[in-house]
Parts: sequence; structure tokens; C-alpha cells
Amino acid sequence: MDADSYYSYDNVVPSFRLDGRLAILTGGSGGLAAVVARALLAKGADVALIDMNLERTQQAAKDVLLWGEKEMKGKNESPIGQVSAWSCNIGDAEAVELTFKAINDHHNNTASLLINSAGYAENYPAEEYPSTNAQQLIQVNSLGAFYVSQSFARALIGANKKGSIILIGSMSGSIVNDPQPQAIYNMSKAGVIHLARSLACEWAKYGIRVNTLSPGYILTPLTRNVIAGHADMKAEWENKIPMKRMAEPKEFVGTILYLASESASSYTTGHNLVVDGGYECW
Repeated sequence: MDADSYYSYDNVVPSFRLDGRLAILTGGSGGLAAVVARALLAKGADVALIDMNLERTQQAAKDVLLWGEKEMKGKNESPIGQVSAWSCNIGDAEAVELTFKAINDHHNNTASLLINSAGYAENYPAEEYPSTNAQQLIQVNSLGAFYVSQSFARALIGANKKGSIILIGSMSGSIVNDPQPQAIYNMSKAGVIHLARSLACEWAKYGIRVNTLSPGYILTPLTRNVIAGHADMKAEWENKIPMKRMAEPKEFVGTILYLASESASSYTTGHNLVVDGGYECW
């Protein structure tokens, strides 16, 4: 490549456009997914939302499309892609495989971007943690992350296409939260972080990048409900954050678009990108 080509605008400045790409977003009716799905649509992607409750996920898809029709005009003009809704328990490997195949068939495309934000936490003292609860949480948070990655990658490998997997981890995979006890959740997210590293090494030869985004405390509707009436817990959380506040969901969009972009993060794989307001520094 000659100097003029090497230093051309398109070669030097990363593009965050996702035109022609199909993105699968699990946890699709949640608070983080609501803002991420809008950003993906704005950047030109088709979006498939997956969650357990089909009715709620269908409403989330409608809301995203309505947003697109309203906001993607004038100075923000952009083609509006398709947004579909699907019900699936990501802890069920067979259901995941069938759902991912159906999504690719429905969109007549092979998904090249996966964002796995499905998962949940429970708070039990470790000595009292019910074994059935622990097994179910690991089934969804840890094995679910593997199942969705596996089905996503199988299709990409078969189509000989590159892609990006973004597994939502947590700062809880690196530190122990206080004051709430959540040993099994912490274990599950530590597993997700190392899963991403393992898959990144195995699938680099196929052009599939795998990374984790590990958030700190996020002010989603679910979290707001948890801390309602527990001002002491909110204050304790925020006191441990150098920035002295919890994150808004929109503050993770830039990180996700970076990891999604084939030009901006083409050499980034196997990385755990922590976005926690500095929580892990103390």
C-alpha cells in the first residue's frame, strides 16, 4: 500500500457505521438494551432482540422502530433497518441454536455482531445460597453466554464471515461487591470474562473477535427499583465510586460501538474493558 492510500481518510479514520450487518442483542427488553438497540439502528444495523418474555420484547422492538422513524431524519438521516423480536431462554442450548438459525433466516443475513446482555443477580449469604438457584444462575449467566456465542460463531464460520462478540461481564467478575452478598453472580461473571478470552484465542483464525464489557453500577429501571427505598445502599455504592455516581445506560454505547466496529477495534480481542467510574481503582 502506497503512502497516499495508507494515509487516506477512510484508512486512517475508523468508521462506526454498521450498514449491512445484523446484530443479535440478548436481554433485549432490558434497560441497557433499550439504548444500545437504538444506537445500533442509528448506525445502520438490523437488530434482533432476544428475551424471555416475547410480548415485552415485541414492544421493545416497536419502540426502537418508532424512535428510528422520529429521530433518524434531517441531520441524522439514515436508512432504518429491520428490528425483530424473539423469545428464548439462553440457558437452553437447543433453543438458542434454533432461535439463532431462525433469526438469520428471517433477516436473510448471517449475524456478524452479538451483544449478550442477558443475565441476572441474586443476593444470598453464601452459606444459605439454595443449590437450585445457584445452578440456574450459572446456567443462564455462564453457560448461556457460551451457548449464544457458540451458535453465533457456527453460522459465521459456515458462511466464512468475520464478526464480533461482546459479552456483558461485570466489575463483579474482578472484585467483590459490598455490602450485598452475591458469590454465585460474581463467580458467573468471572467465568464470562475468561470465556471471552478462551473463545478469542480459538476463533481468531476465523476472524471472530470476542471481548467483554464489564460495567459498574448502572441506573437501569431494574436497578432503580432495587434501590428505591434503600437510599443507604445507593449512598454506600456511590461512596465507593471515585466519580461518586452510578452510570446511565447511554454511557456504554460508545464502548459497544468501538468493539462492534471492524475498523476501530480490528486488533482488539480477548479483552475485558471495564467501565465502572473508577470503582476497581480503590
